[in-house]
Amino acid sequence: MLKSLFGKNLGSAKEEHAGHAAAARIDPSRVRTLIEFFPIGKKLRYYPEFNKDIVLDTLIVAYCVNGHFVYSLESIETDADGTPTAFVSGENEIRIPASGIKLFQLLVPDTSDLEMKLDYLRRAQISRHGQFSKGNYISLMSNAGIKGVSTVDTEVAKQVVLRDGPYAQMNMVLLTPELNTLSVSDQRRKPRTKTNVPVTVLVPTENYSGQCTIVDISDADLRIRLNEKGEAIPPVYKGDAMIVDIRLGEAERHYSVKGSVIRRSSETCVIRLDGQIRDGRLSPFSPLDLLELKAGLLNYGK
Repeated sequence: MLKSLFGKNLGSAKEEHAGHAAAARIDPSRVRTLIEFFPIGKKLRYYPEFNKDIVLDTLIVAYCVNGHFVYSLESIETDADGTPTAFVSGENEIRIPASGIKLFQLLVPDTSDLEMKLDYLRRAQISRHGQFSKGNYISLMSNAGIKGVSTVDTEVAKQVVLRDGPYAQMNMVLLTPELNTLSVSDQRRKPRTKTNVPVTVLVPTENYSGQCTIVDISDADLRIRLNEKGEAIPPVYKGDAMIVDIRLGEAERHYSVKGSVIRRSSETCVIRLDGQIRDGRLSPFSPLDLLELKAGLLNYGK
């Protein structure tokens, strides 16, 4: 992603960044994880000051990188693995190398008016100065990403009114995420069991066939690592069909299974198994069929 869109910087944000000049650089891979689960434009939920019974809606409208605002994911340059290499900001297309990130922040709208929709008891749990007082904590929650619900704690840096850009003269809040609090909870109901089985994946709609790896199985779900040997699988989306050709080392241990994508990230996707293809026809799995397949995957190579 190479283009710059609406990138502006804010003088006051630059000044704040100056105070962080001595800060340690942030690992781009950690920023990549944050961006994956908390992308610009994605509707999120949040709760203020660790009050999990107060859940409100918001969204990230921009990232602030070393004091420069980036309003679009297309303003982020990445390598082949999806890790950011640079952020492009402003009409002058200022380029901030990802290797030099010392301050990475999130810009969200000031949603203080939502407090008025709360009942008296919940309003009383919020600081009398409001949820976005400097130093308060805002915990963000997102359903973006493959593994389920992700959360990250952020600290309110300040409330701002932007001078220019697409959100000029609007009340905004600058949040500083604590990257070590980023966590993901798996939404699949059954526990996952790790495995490492090479398979051939076919995407019928794209006339594609390529090598991938099953990395875990839970009930009737498989998680598959994509992009094996640098080969990128075509884009697949929730509900798309995939066929997985599984050979477990013995002639009679060959499975051709059809599944439906239920989640997808840049590196993996989870598919729910719909059935086996036998003699050109799709047959549903019996409980014994699923147990046999799972046992074979877990004992592959042993």
